[in-house]
Amino acid sequence: MASMELPSRSVERQRHAAAEQARMRLDAGLREWSGQRSALTADGLGRNPLRRVPRGWPEVPAVRVDVAAREACVLDDESARTEASRLLWSAIAKLVGAAVSLAIPLSIVLALVVGS
Repeated sequence: MASMELPSRSVERQRHAAAEQARMRLDAGLREWSGQRSALTADGLGRNPLRRVPRGWPEVPAVRVDVAAREACVLDDESARTEASRLLWSAIAKLVGAAVSLAIPLSIVLALVVGS
């Protein structure tokens, strides 16, 4: 059983390392996008502001950033749905617990007021 966990952990580590590299590419792509957008809006552009950005802007960088964003996500769609469901049930359980915790002191106070 333990031997099955080691490859699984190794795969998870590799997935997280790949996602971290993709996140760094995403950050670089967003910085590049921001710099190019700033160049477009700079003062003194003249008649053709597109001469300050690479050909294909904004489509080419937008596609690169979109790909990097998808690669930076560790969860696939099914895992994301499973995680969302788990978080929903956890939130419901916490709300029920809070309601019970509030109901007990409230019932004691109510019993004291009615009993007086």
